[in-house]
Amino acid sequence: MANAEFYSCFEAQSLDRMSDLWEHSDEVRCTHPGWPTLKGWGSVSGSFFNLFQAGAGLQFLLSDTDVRIEGDIGLVFCVENILGAGTGPSVSSLNVFHRGGEGAPWKLIVHQASLVSAIFG
Repeated sequence: MANAEFYSCFEAQSLDRMSDLWEHSDEVRCTHPGWPTLKGWGSVSGSFFNLFQAGAGLQFLLSDTDVRIEGDIGLVFCVENILGAGTGPSVSSLNVFHRGGEGAPWKLIVHQASLVSAIFG
């Protein structure tokens, strides 16, 4: 599924694959943990370029995954358990995908990720 490809692209630090996955429009949105919401493909792609240049080498172990498909919209709720140098937080994430009709590829249009606070555990 497209959601697995998103995390695979992130782990591989492949901007080309990430670009193939996202819709290239001014309507896409991306919020990385602690970042303001980025609007439009130019800003979103720039954020992944900068993250990949940092070379953090992250690994994502997903839990509590819930997938919902309503026509040509797919919602994936999950918890990203992040492994890597100096990391390890849990991140609550929502990925929204859209396809242009039956048989068309799913394209990511929204990635929203927020750190999970330990005070609620």
